[in-house]
Amino acid sequence: QATTRVYLSFPRTRRAPAMAFLLLRSRQRAAAAVRVAARGYGTSLPIPNVLAGTGTIFHSRMQTPKYSLSNPKWFAIFFAMNLGVYFGHYFYLRFMMRQNPPNPPRDPANTGAPEKHMHTVEDE
Repeated sequence: QATTRVYLSFPRTRRAPAMAFLLLRSRQRAAAAVRVAARGYGTSLPIPNVLAGTGTIFHSRMQTPKYSLSNPKWFAIFFAMNLGVYFGHYFYLRFMMRQNPPNPPRDPANTGAPEKHMHTVEDE
């Protein structure tokens, strides 16, 4: 079986070198965009260099914590908060929330019952 190949040919003009340059330029931009998108993390801010004589980038004098709790203080606050949440919940249920009235007693004669159940199939 012989296959025929069709080649598209475009007329050569004086713009061909400019078009080739634009095509090359667009491919370079696409490749650069793919490299940036593939990284997907990082910062645009300047990255600090290691301070002389410290051996680390961020030494302890550079980032002092504004608020710091020891473990016993933190866990004391954590458990106090949990106890407050649970006691507050049960306090609301017991003292503040309205209670439902009790159900009325049943009628032993069942006077409100329908004669025929509403979902029964009617046989004709």
